[in-house]
Amino acid sequence: MRENDEKLRDMLTSEEVPEQLSPENIKVMLDEKAPKKRRSGISVASRIAAGAAACAVIAGSYAGTAQLMKARKNSEGSSVSTLDGKGKTRSSSKTVRVDAPYMNGAESYDEVYELMKTASKKWEREQKRMERGNVTGGFFNFTNKDKEVSAVADEAMPETVYEEAEESGTSAVPATEAPDTPDYSETYDQEEGVREADIVKTDGNNIYYLWNDRVDYYYDEETDAYVNSFDHNFPKMDIATVKDGEFTGSKTLDLTPDLTAFDIEGRFDVTVSDMYIYNDMIEVIGSVGSQSAYYYGQYNKRAYYIDDEGVYHAPVSSTFVSFYTKGDEPELIGTYFQDGFYNDVRIAPDGCMYLISTYNTVDFNSVEDKKNVERYIPCCGTDDEIECIPPEDVLLPIQSPDAKTLLSYTVISGIDLNESGEFTVVDNKALAGFTGTIYSSADNIYAAVQNGSDSDITRIAFDSGNIEPMASGTVEGYVKDQFSMSEYDGYFRIATTINKFHDNSSIIGDIFNTNEPSYTERNNAVTVLDMDMNTVGMIKDFGVDEQIKSVNFSGDIAYVVTFRQTDPLFAIDLSDPTEPAILDEFKINGFSTYMQKWSDGLLLGFGVDADDSGRTSGVKVVMFDNSDPNDLKEVGIERINIPDGYVYSTANYERKALLIAPEKNLIGFPITINDYTEYDEDNSYVFYSYEDGEFVKRGELSVSAKSIYGADRALYIGDYVYIMSGSQFVSADIENIEYVDSVDFE
Repeated sequence: MRENDEKLRDMLTSEEVPEQLSPENIKVMLDEKAPKKRRSGISVASRIAAGAAACAVIAGSYAGTAQLMKARKNSEGSSVSTLDGKGKTRSSSKTVRVDAPYMNGAESYDEVYELMKTASKKWEREQKRMERGNVTGGFFNFTNKDKEVSAVADEAMPETVYEEAEESGTSAVPATEAPDTPDYSETYDQEEGVREADIVKTDGNNIYYLWNDRVDYYYDEETDAYVNSFDHNFPKMDIATVKDGEFTGSKTLDLTPDLTAFDIEGRFDVTVSDMYIYNDMIEVIGSVGSQSAYYYGQYNKRAYYIDDEGVYHAPVSSTFVSFYTKGDEPELIGTYFQDGFYNDVRIAPDGCMYLISTYNTVDFNSVEDKKNVERYIPCCGTDDEIECIPPEDVLLPIQSPDAKTLLSYTVISGIDLNESGEFTVVDNKALAGFTGTIYSSADNIYAAVQNGSDSDITRIAFDSGNIEPMASGTVEGYVKDQFSMSEYDGYFRIATTINKFHDNSSIIGDIFNTNEPSYTERNNAVTVLDMDMNTVGMIKDFGVDEQIKSVNFSGDIAYVVTFRQTDPLFAIDLSDPTEPAILDEFKINGFSTYMQKWSDGLLLGFGVDADDSGRTSGVKVVMFDNSDPNDLKEVGIERINIPDGYVYSTANYERKALLIAPEKNLIGFPITINDYTEYDEDNSYVFYSYEDGEFVKRGELSVSAKSIYGADRALYIGDYVYIMSGSQFVSADIENIEYVDSVDFE
């Protein structure tokens, strides 16, 4: 009976003959090798945007406008144009042909088109099978692989976890700008010398803070009327000049980039996300897209598009970097755009910025014709010179990408910042079919893309702005986030959670209700790979039936937190890459969402508190003694919770909201306490020190009530701490957290 069930399932799930092998496409495949003519002056206003179903697959995708630029010059030659901060161009030749995933440069745009077409047609067939399964009462819904992938995705999506490479990074910057500049805190970097961005930065004299102001209405001077803004963002930078805890000056800068080159009617939705202060410049990173609102029964023109068949489409977004002069009166130097919504960014020790965006919104069915290159190839450049990425820089997977209707790429650009006050775009690469997780060391970018129950890892080297794929491999399980990866001493280490779905269903069992329950078996692993992405060692079967919550790589030791009911902290020895070994397991209620070195032999954990049954109940800070990885201990814990209400911190999903400064014996984080008995919510930023095995509360600060989101960042300059929100900065003495001064912003 079971054998018949399986035969029937195979019949229902059998693949059709690939469309690219049909007779009418044989000629297309041969024609792909023919040289193509250069195209220029293509209007991008005609670019149709992505399907809503596709947007649902990739949550959080911004509506955008890179595809709406007035003119894009499509290049299919063997060279790529680069632009500097003054708009000058230069070119460099490069060809990539390596037999490994995401390392084959396309020979033509036609090759990219056929790859995407195959994935789209496969998606359509799978959708039809799923619909057929629903019509027949659920006899067939998913293949085993579909169920396994869905189970992995469901487990991976609920939360974001942050953790840190303990031995790397820096949290304090010495006074180098001027003799009288005090020391100050800086964004803690995952890897030594690889700078990370944040919404707040300081140079010791000025504090720069990014935020997105949202209003229901705005005043339009041209029409002399108030206009519904559809929750439109007004990106701003608040700048405060400080000295000894006092605010001596302030300014608010409008960060809306120059969009005159965009051929689109109406306003734009601009969001700023990150920034740097580097080489006498302020680098502001954000996304730009058209509005996405429903207004008086009709969709805003260009924001959404509904075709004749009623299919709903939404546009792609564009990531931008605006470069400003540093100081209390910043001036715009120039802006660079690239397709896709903002993913991440790093400034490497070589002085180059590597900007990463995720382009995954264009519905393949809206491409219509392979000649419409600007509809399926990402583009980038300055606002007056935008080009589609050349085919040789579009990296293709060996195997067809996952079945999907939308087009997806990870776009990586190398921008040289070594010339003070100028920027030069050196290189661009687009990984076709990929929208996974990125990790960066000092010399390499690692791209981890989920492939069923495994993850494909590609190492991409960078140097002086050039981006070159080097090697690829595969590991079991899915990657929680970038902090689950680490490069150390010539090896790449990665912590993953492995979900294996056991399908005990059968068609006959569905009919007679005799099926055993299906279930997901969960496991965790740490895998070690060499620089050629070959697996050299692996350990798993720890934290069984739990999933990874945070990871901290410290030299030869990996500290891994898993959670289901309690919080096991595992110390894993990686000194012999071929034979990883668990040294110790320490259990405590709750779980750490982030871990960072406090001092030699002490590891700080910040996360979620929980009771004995695993029910989360508040916020906790814990200090672990890891001086002997064979004997982990808890040497201090602070729990914050209330019996009738809830307590949480935004730092549990955004680790940059934490201020961790061992050199000042200071730990700070935002906290929200909602008391059900008083129907009251309190937002504040609290500060602790660690003294003689205990966490001691130094004090707390709050911003004015009109800042509805509360303070979400803090830093120190000299002997003073500062908390920031979108409407007010507040300063206090660092020793006792006593209020000193504040400044308001409109």
